[in-house]
Amino acid sequence: MEMEEERNEKKVLCEKIIRDINAVFLKDQDLASFEIIPKETNCNKSPVVHVEHNLGLESWCAQHVYDHAHRTLISHRRQTSAQQLRALQQQQQSDTLAKYLNVALLINPDVTTFWHIRRQLVQKNRLSINKELQFSALVLSIKPKSNEAFAYRRWLYSFQSADAIDWPNEIGICERAADRCASNYHAWSHRQWILQSGPCLLQSELLRTEKFMRKHISDYSCYHYRQVLLGRAYELNFALPNDSGASGGSSWPLASLQLLLANYGLKCEPKAEDLLQVLLPDVDRSAISSQRLRSFLYCCNVAASDMRLCVEQRLMYGPRDCFELHRRAALKFIVEQCVRLQMGLVSGQPLPTVHLGTFDVEKLPFLDAVRREESSLGGKHRRWCNLHLSFGYRAD
Repeated sequence: MEMEEERNEKKVLCEKIIRDINAVFLKDQDLASFEIIPKETNCNKSPVVHVEHNLGLESWCAQHVYDHAHRTLISHRRQTSAQQLRALQQQQQSDTLAKYLNVALLINPDVTTFWHIRRQLVQKNRLSINKELQFSALVLSIKPKSNEAFAYRRWLYSFQSADAIDWPNEIGICERAADRCASNYHAWSHRQWILQSGPCLLQSELLRTEKFMRKHISDYSCYHYRQVLLGRAYELNFALPNDSGASGGSSWPLASLQLLLANYGLKCEPKAEDLLQVLLPDVDRSAISSQRLRSFLYCCNVAASDMRLCVEQRLMYGPRDCFELHRRAALKFIVEQCVRLQMGLVSGQPLPTVHLGTFDVEKLPFLDAVRREESSLGGKHRRWCNLHLSFGYRAD
């Protein structure tokens, strides 16, 4: 009897807490974050804390509230299909479901079944897309690695046109999630989806990712995204617009590429024509569009800047795998694009290794200088160059 009373009291308490959380959702349409507040005992006051668009739940009750919401939602799923459909179609019952879903997913967002119920409510027009985008962002504020929340956002966006989506805001959500949790694969994968789906965000993304690399020096997920970003820029023939001083004349900001060539013993001015003469001496440039050449120089300059950044980071923080791996990826990009244009391959798709193997690097002074200088970086690096750049160094 006492156990039954205790269960009833706990159930009443959980219902009250869930109602309090729901009241905050109804009251504040601009909730920005949710946190579980460490507190082991009940102080005879509401454990729901709401301060300046921030929602918190004291930890002593989180498990009890979650268990209660979980049981309620699972009992709904165990109903027949007809009963579930009736519940979704009736406003009062769908509102009740949403109330329990809010609590359950904020505490544990990794239950796919609960996200499916939300999808059903959206499809029945019981939940609005804009509020659901806000809710999933709230989930990501406490669980920045939640793949289910990112997948749910992509599903919601499938109902909207690309022009109606606030892409910079979506990038910001990804960046905050990656900032809070290192090597956040799901956040960077979602960001790649934005890059493929959204408008041209390349210039701002190149700036933001460089800042992120300087702040999170060991987060290789960002370095990898940077490599994808650079490949995408070249694929789309991207270069800085003419009004930014990138018209193809001497005002191009190509200092990083010039410095890289100087490090390899090749002297030239940081001008487009001079750099092209060093990198592509035997190419008939009249057969290649001016935009492709601008994009080639711009992307190679970004890659050269990344190579210099990796060297600077190594000097400042000591050797790390991410510095070496990203420097190699940037070098590979420059070498591949030079070989591609030398062989008359203008497309931006990845170059098969077999083409590198069939190209005589000694024919091109730049590649010959790269091969000579890179050989001094050790046996392990020479083996990598043989495998990925076909430089043909002798076995150690």
